[in-house]
Amino acid sequence: MALSNILEDLYNSLSCCTHRSDQDTHILIKEEGPGVDPKTRLRKVILKENRGEWFSFNPDKGRGKSGLMSPLLSTEKRHGHHCACDCVVMVLDNNTLKILYFDLKSGNPSGYTPQFKSTRQFVRYSLGLLNDFQDHQIKIDKIEERFIVLYSGNLNKTPTVPKKTRPQSSKPNTPYKRSIQDQATLYLKEFLT
Repeated sequence: MALSNILEDLYNSLSCCTHRSDQDTHILIKEEGPGVDPKTRLRKVILKENRGEWFSFNPDKGRGKSGLMSPLLSTEKRHGHHCACDCVVMVLDNNTLKILYFDLKSGNPSGYTPQFKSTRQFVRYSLGLLNDFQDHQIKIDKIEERFIVLYSGNLNKTPTVPKKTRPQSSKPNTPYKRSIQDQATLYLKEFLT
């Protein structure tokens, strides 16, 4: 099933897209590049999802000295908001656009708030540009944002039966946090309920 016009427009407006529902059954989130600490314990997570309408992009790849997504996202010191999270997944569900911001952290998770805020502003800016300058308006009834930190914490101290919490944090400074092992496979639908 092809992406709807709404998601296709969003997909085509970004230069760092990674996976899409009409071509993939999973989303790979990776910590990579020259700035990654070699001691990083959580390097890769797979989100499985074969139904629905979604795509993902890696805003971290759009950063750098040249600011591939935007000069405002360059890593020059004069821009304090030059950080980004590891992956964004956009899901269209019954004309509700669900935007999931993922960040991978090793050890005790910290430093995610500016990454989430910067990426959220970029996504909102992109949606605004498409609405103002496309030939047709992107008609979405509702937008839901969720912030998720996946981290490799002390896995020996987790309970045998983890307590069920709903990953519905809509604030970048208080994201849903989940301790996982490196190369874990999760299901995207866990983060959509």
